[in-house]
Amino acid sequence: MIDKGRLNDAIDPLLRGAAISGPAAQRRATATALLRLGIELAQRHGFADALRIHVRAAAVFAELGEVEQELQCLIFTGICEWQLKAYESAVQIFETIAGRALSAGKSAFRAQAMLSISCILVDHLRQYQRAVPYAAEAARLSRSRGDHEQAAHALRHLDEARREGNA
Repeated sequence: MIDKGRLNDAIDPLLRGAAISGPAAQRRATATALLRLGIELAQRHGFADALRIHVRAAAVFAELGEVEQELQCLIFTGICEWQLKAYESAVQIFETIAGRALSAGKSAFRAQAMLSISCILVDHLRQYQRAVPYAAEAARLSRSRGDHEQAAHALRHLDEARREGNA
């Protein structure tokens, strides 16, 4: 495993390279490298380091107007918060994703965000009534996109949320 200090020494230049100034192609390449590094860090070293990298990459992609890449980075940011058990923060991130995806016409990202919110609310926070609209929207969007597996997952959360919320 990489020493924490050496890891930060390797990450900091990439974060500086993703600064607002500079040519768009350079910022895009750096943000893409950050995205890949964040995924690798999450898999091997933990979610805390990956979290700050995904946040920065999302900001750079947003500055560049690259909505899909920004949303992808935000999805990973939400997953990192979720894995760090910062459930309310994760819900807020996924709500942000859902809103951005709606305004950008990206239904797949919106469906994933809604499903993620319902998972957190049902499985971790046990906030069943709060989960109902998210699970219902995730199921609706997933069905309309033909993603039957995701729709079934959302419907399971919807059923559990309704059942437990009325108990």
